[in-house]
Amino acid sequence: MSPAKNFLIHLRLPFQALLAPFMLFGAALSGGRPTARFVLAFVVLHVCFYGGTTAFNSHYDKDEGPIGGLEAPPPPGRWLLPGSLILQAIGLVVAAFVGVGFLAVCAAFAVLGVLYSHPLTRFKGKPWPSWFTVMIGQGALGAIAGVAAVDAPHFTVELGLGVAAAAAIVGAIYPLSQVFQIDEDARRGDRTVAMMLGRAGTPRVAGLLFAIGSALMAVAAWRMGRMVDAALFAAAPFPLTFGVAWACRPSGDRAVFRRVALFQILASSAFGVYALARLLLSSA
Repeated sequence: MSPAKNFLIHLRLPFQALLAPFMLFGAALSGGRPTARFVLAFVVLHVCFYGGTTAFNSHYDKDEGPIGGLEAPPPPGRWLLPGSLILQAIGLVVAAFVGVGFLAVCAAFAVLGVLYSHPLTRFKGKPWPSWFTVMIGQGALGAIAGVAAVDAPHFTVELGLGVAAAAAIVGAIYPLSQVFQIDEDARRGDRTVAMMLGRAGTPRVAGLLFAIGSALMAVAAWRMGRMVDAALFAAAPFPLTFGVAWACRPSGDRAVFRRVALFQILASSAFGVYALARLLLSSA
């Protein structure tokens, strides 16, 4: 396999697309408009930073079994580490043209990526630091990136509720991506959130965090006078909890990987359609 193909695979771009609704949701809550500048920011965040930090992590993890977005990851190529750093450096340069606020979000995400993966800090190997890092990075900062990319005029309570909701929902998703990696993570010496919660506790806590995130979104929608949106969010925990229980039911790691992947795709697609529609309607 060529180094370029190896690098591209380890960016796991289809997997990064599952995080897209959070940036769209943040922009929609702020009442921003989806301009060409927003599209550029969207690409920078998802390719240069979500993809770049994922490649950075893969260089150190050297996974052999299923990981989020890859059922059979190839061994990391020799250009994975320098390529991940160069990609993020390019992202910072482009982010500066989007705006100071967006640049700050991207820089913070890059720092969290190093703290999460590098052997000197290795937050990934500690359940609470890893959980909070991902909730803040992919959840809160993901939503704030959408706000920064459209230059929201001011902070609102509804926006704060939405950012907190994004963090809670990412907190629910994160251990689901580890539940089929428990044995491999243990061999590497990591102690992950899924290991801390256990195979039975992971779907229960994920369901609780989905309920918290959905409730926060429902309150934000209600405060904005969007009653239909509030009702949709209030009902969301029911299919999400059922989906989590189905995806995590005991079986082989690869079977769990496939069910978790399908659940994540369906949940992200539904949220993404809503967030994009709300962004377009809010800016009309």
